[in-house]
Amino acid sequence: MSADETKKTPDVEATAAPESGEVKKPAARKTAAKPAAKKPAAAKPAAAKPAAKKPAAAKPTAKAAAKKPVAAKPTAKAAPKKAAAKPSAEAAPKKAAAKPAAKKAQKAAAKPAVKKAVPAKPVVKVPVARPAKVKAEKQAAPETRHGKRGVATVVDAVGNELETRALSKDLFAVPADVNTLHLVVRAEQAARRRGTASSKTRGEVSGSTAKLYRQKGTGRARAGSVKSPIRTGGGVTFGPRPRSFAIKVNRKVVRQALAMALSNRAENGNVFVAAGLKIDAPSTATMDEFLVNLDIAAPVLVVTHDEPTVIKSVRNLRYAEASEVGALSTEQVLRARSLVLTEKAFAALNEA
Repeated sequence: MSADETKKTPDVEATAAPESGEVKKPAARKTAAKPAAKKPAAAKPAAAKPAAKKPAAAKPTAKAAAKKPVAAKPTAKAAPKKAAAKPSAEAAPKKAAAKPAAKKAQKAAAKPAVKKAVPAKPVVKVPVARPAKVKAEKQAAPETRHGKRGVATVVDAVGNELETRALSKDLFAVPADVNTLHLVVRAEQAARRRGTASSKTRGEVSGSTAKLYRQKGTGRARAGSVKSPIRTGGGVTFGPRPRSFAIKVNRKVVRQALAMALSNRAENGNVFVAAGLKIDAPSTATMDEFLVNLDIAAPVLVVTHDEPTVIKSVRNLRYAEASEVGALSTEQVLRARSLVLTEKAFAALNEA
């Protein structure tokens, strides 16, 4: 090669470098891996002898030679850039990730306090279960006194049990019938109704029977007597009139219903005979003390026979009721849970 040609080749390489840098950017991946295999090819510029004969052919070789080493330059430059960029790119997310991590730690430290307060709500609901315990305690309370079934239990003035007495099977051993009991009780309640409600008809109301004004020509509706039910102060149409609400029930049915009610109380052991009860003068306190010591189920029905002092001693007690043997009704027996008979009343009722 001549000195002129050697001077020209650096210019070619210098001019080819920028072109190779712009063109070979997308192909950097392929060229970055192949330069090691084609290094021997770079040593073949020794074949530049023909280039002396044909100087024009030296350009492609110079371009090829320029392309291969130049391709390595961008890779060498790009590698440090990428390597330098990686630490900056990794360091930035780490710093950025450190801030959210600190914020999350602060939020996480604050949130558990709120979450721990939420489970405390079921603890507030515990008092709701207390009424159930109170009910269970009430149900577990000791039951009131009950005597032996089918017989009368005799007690003294203090309430101690003395003995038992047999009861008449005609009054205290009759099977119950709900329909019979309902009929008799309804008849007893209806018999207590006075049935005195009354209202006046148009014939009983005081007033004139004259026609108020002429039939036609006034433009108003037809009108007759001032006692008409459609006028204020007039009579009442289909108003209440005095009547009796009594229901007819046979005597045998009434006696049978009373026997059914007495039999039910005797079957449950709730018939007692007060043997030591003696009240000379009416005394509510004495009767109250006796019934409290007896400790029986309320309400209580005290049955007497020609003993007005006992009846007067019971009438002011809110949990007790008194009745004569002759006036004893089915409703009274069914309303009371316990029966207390005096000795006179027991003799009169058991022998009836």
